[in-house]
Amino acid sequence: MIALNDVKKLYEQMLPDGGFILDHERSIIEENQYCYALSSERGEGYFWYYFYEDMFVIEKQDFFFYDEFFLESPEPDFISVQYFFSVSGEEFHPYRQLSPNSLRVYVGGNGKTFQAVYHKNIPIRSISISIMPDFYNNYLKEKLGGEYIDPRNAFKGLSLGVDFPQLVALLKQIQSYSGNGASAKLFYEGKVLETLALILERAQQNQKQSQKIPITKKDEENLQAVADYIDHHFEFSISVDQLCKIAYMGNTKLKTKFKEYFGCNITDYIIRKRIDQAQHLLIVTELSIAEIAQAVGYERPESFAKQFHRITGLLPREYRKLVK
Repeated sequence: MIALNDVKKLYEQMLPDGGFILDHERSIIEENQYCYALSSERGEGYFWYYFYEDMFVIEKQDFFFYDEFFLESPEPDFISVQYFFSVSGEEFHPYRQLSPNSLRVYVGGNGKTFQAVYHKNIPIRSISISIMPDFYNNYLKEKLGGEYIDPRNAFKGLSLGVDFPQLVALLKQIQSYSGNGASAKLFYEGKVLETLALILERAQQNQKQSQKIPITKKDEENLQAVADYIDHHFEFSISVDQLCKIAYMGNTKLKTKFKEYFGCNITDYIIRKRIDQAQHLLIVTELSIAEIAQAVGYERPESFAKQFHRITGLLPREYRKLVK
């Protein structure tokens, strides 16, 4: 079982390796609040974190790199939830696209190495809670007694995206808080417990729903066939009727099971595929915004720009200017 001091040592090694320098003026070391500023040679911004005994870590990030940054580190044995206000990059093993205005869940302890790449000049703004084994194996078990539920399973089953407004609102409250001393301890401990309560409640709801509408192995194969079809045809108009034929499902069943399986509805899945491809074209080609809009399935550049801004937090021209 990993101790908080081990995680602290990992931070103290990784942050300087990434170009961060301890800012003594903005840190309150005796209260375990640390602020690292990114060196002017590597980028701009800061990485702030708060350690609470062997229980949890609160992180606030607001920085960007001048060059593409590849991160590789051990995967500590803790669980965490993170909300990105702004980000552009990818994680590997398993592969996932990092998108702004979205949640990211992590369950560690599998002995793997964490790898990710963050794109240059795009701000990484986020708030996260990392909960240590001592908290959920000892403190939480003692607090709940016979009602204890292992939160790791709840975290693993949490659907990602932006359809968890209560959790997003809670993380934003933590982001805006700047207290210290005893009040900070009470505030952060309360918010960690509130976070666990929300995630456990969502897991119980998902479990009840899955009991009512189980996804069979055949359903999984058919849903993956639908996703594969969208992946290769997202630039065209895709009808739900066509997807129903591919999935061998009715309209309601397909929409319900698709969201349950992929964590988002069909429309959002298509939009994100289009925006992912648009980001690639903005970086590697000199095509105009109108040409890129058409290439990814939008007849009107205004509609494309609106969706691009909703997903990335930037207009296409702003995105191209920043990454180049």
